[in-house]
Amino acid sequence: MDSTAQVSALPIDRLRRTCKLAPEDLDPTGTTLLDNIAQQRATDAIRFGIEMDRAGYNVFVLGPTGSHRHALVERLATECAREKGAPDDWCYINNFKDPERPAALRLPPGKGAEFRDAMRALIDEIRVSIPATFEGDEYRSQLKALEQETQSEVEGQWQSLNDLAAREDIGVIQTPTGYVLAPLVEGKVIDDKEFEKLPEEKRKSIQETIERLSEELQARIEQMPRLRKQHREKVRALNREVAAHAVGVLLEQLKKDYADLPAVLRYLDDVEKDIIRNADEFRQTEAPTLPFMSGDSTALLASYEVNLVVSNEDAETAPVVYEPNPNYPNLLGKIEHRSEMGALVTDFRMIRSGVLLQANGGYLVLDIHRVLGRPLVWEALKQALFTRKVRIESVADTLGYTSTTTLQPEPIPLDVKILLIGERWLYYLLSAHDSEFRELFKVAADLDDDLERTDDNTRAYVRLIGNRIAQRELMPFSCEATAIVVEQRARRADDSERLSMHMRSLDDLLMQADYWARQRDVKEVAAGDVRRALAEQERRLNRVQTQIVDAIRRDTLLIDTSGSRVGQVNGLSVTGLGEYRFGHPVRITATTRVGTGQLVDIEREVKLGGAIHSKGVLILSSALAARYAREIPLSLHGSIVFEQSYGGVDGDSASVAELCVLLSSISNVPIRQDLAVTGSINQLGRVQAVGGINEKIEGFFEICRLRGLDGTHGVVIPEDNVKHLMLNDDVLDAVRAGKFAVYAVEDIDQALTVLTGEPAGTRDDEGRFADGTVNRKVEDQLIRYATLRRQFAETPDDKKDSE
Repeated sequence: MDSTAQVSALPIDRLRRTCKLAPEDLDPTGTTLLDNIAQQRATDAIRFGIEMDRAGYNVFVLGPTGSHRHALVERLATECAREKGAPDDWCYINNFKDPERPAALRLPPGKGAEFRDAMRALIDEIRVSIPATFEGDEYRSQLKALEQETQSEVEGQWQSLNDLAAREDIGVIQTPTGYVLAPLVEGKVIDDKEFEKLPEEKRKSIQETIERLSEELQARIEQMPRLRKQHREKVRALNREVAAHAVGVLLEQLKKDYADLPAVLRYLDDVEKDIIRNADEFRQTEAPTLPFMSGDSTALLASYEVNLVVSNEDAETAPVVYEPNPNYPNLLGKIEHRSEMGALVTDFRMIRSGVLLQANGGYLVLDIHRVLGRPLVWEALKQALFTRKVRIESVADTLGYTSTTTLQPEPIPLDVKILLIGERWLYYLLSAHDSEFRELFKVAADLDDDLERTDDNTRAYVRLIGNRIAQRELMPFSCEATAIVVEQRARRADDSERLSMHMRSLDDLLMQADYWARQRDVKEVAAGDVRRALAEQERRLNRVQTQIVDAIRRDTLLIDTSGSRVGQVNGLSVTGLGEYRFGHPVRITATTRVGTGQLVDIEREVKLGGAIHSKGVLILSSALAARYAREIPLSLHGSIVFEQSYGGVDGDSASVAELCVLLSSISNVPIRQDLAVTGSINQLGRVQAVGGINEKIEGFFEICRLRGLDGTHGVVIPEDNVKHLMLNDDVLDAVRAGKFAVYAVEDIDQALTVLTGEPAGTRDDEGRFADGTVNRKVEDQLIRYATLRRQFAETPDDKKDSE
């Protein structure tokens, strides 16, 4: 485009790319868009990560919230889960050798619950059968025989002593305090008086005999504990024999049922040995009042229970688990406690699994921002993936703060595929600052934000809209309503040639349009319902925008929309509040005088300008120096400011406006105030695309509409932004009526021509701008500034020498 030629307003068909649909386009059947067209790259990456059976090939899904990322991940994981089948069950069982270190038991899927129930049934049988066996006649007879045998031996010991003493005329008498030996006369015990009447020699003989028999009595007494011990050992042996027979019968069938599982058989052998070892406990028919008292068979029986921590009883496929709250216990598991007599106690039955174990053998989906937001979880997750084991322990154990004895369950082998979902900045942050991250998450699946708007893709997108309408049980949408939805998706993408893949906002629009249609009590959503949904959504969020528009209308914020001014231009700004954006004009002014080539950005000087804005000002300064009076020093002092701007200013989309207002101040050529301008400039004067173009145009249009459109109002935008235009109906109607115009420019000369109404001018063969052009006036003034600066710089001595 020739910069000296008149720039024409854009035709209306370039201001919004409309969508035309036929009834047959609304058929929702067929392949959905998301998986096979828009997100093919991400879908392939997720499938690759899921199917790659190597350590470290976990997946990180990059995409913004609302992009349908969770549904995509879970669907792909579910598809692969069907091919794997259900994983094994896991139980924790008592370690009879070291109860503080419970053992992990692996069983085929569904066998865990079966074995747990079988052990519960066994415990119920033990609780009844073994005590009943001890109460049986056979056991009582054997026990009685042992008692009689011991009693006979005890009686035999005393009888032999009595016989020996009787032959020596000594009697063995039992008293409350023990046994004593006393002399006999004619078979009767004599007292001390009668004993004293005996001859001295007789008394001495009796005393010697009693002393000798006392040693024999002491020997008999010392044998009593040994006899009692032997009796107890015989009773225990009998109890073990009885218990072994009883439990052997009970375990016989159980061992046959699990004959193909050696680990289970080893555990059953340990159970059998422990029951036999504690056979005496089962003779108690009633549990003691307090649980810590000896003889509590209830606590003993509980040690034979099975704690099923992972069950896949009803599963036919590998698990796909999503955990919305991945705190430490939910992820790794926990060890619970109960209060007994004021103390906290625990055992293997109180071990609880986390989602890592519940997803073991399958897929675990986590939100990375929730993982990073919970203490210790990220490090614990990495540790589990590195070791490929899940170790269940309390947080205090992890930190090394535990001061009391607790359980240390055996770690369980881990075979799980982790699928992390998060924003891109989190992925890049972890990649840059966590050296272990890339070792564990080798696959990145980056979701596309939008889709190219081809005819095929548009038809596929329409099918996607139909599918989501059906899934949410909404009323059918008419062709016109669906077409408006498609156009809104292009506007959401900020590009008329693309369609946004932000699924949450699509669902919101569909449901809100359905709501307004139901308010009319109709059976189909019409175009007006979609428009009302968009308008009401904007109305709910546009309080700040309304306040700014009202301030401009009441001249609190000064914006001219008519006439021309030197050194003043209407720039365009866009403000984002969450997901809502709106544009509005801002006044930019510039002043210039003779100086040293310094261009002052007042926003930067007062630290209200961001880095990108400061960069834009420096670029336009370079563009000014490169375009004009290149052979003489730039002798300009200029200042640029956003008037009535009391917050931060960032971005370079005002650099075209800033350069134009600077040139206006230098050349003294006024700028039209019925126009607004946006665009970025490079050092060569090329106008570049900016963001928020639709909101900016509509923001200035609203101000002009409130003041009255007279056919002169319009907006100057970069040519590269034309493909992004998806303007609303109000702007299109005004353009169609000749009340408003949109001009697209490629370089600063075209922008100057439109804004000033005068030709910018180009250099001729001699390198000079034509007389009367804006550029000629700018260059002449810069040369004049340089001349004045040289004159001011001359000293009196210099003048004398020149004479």
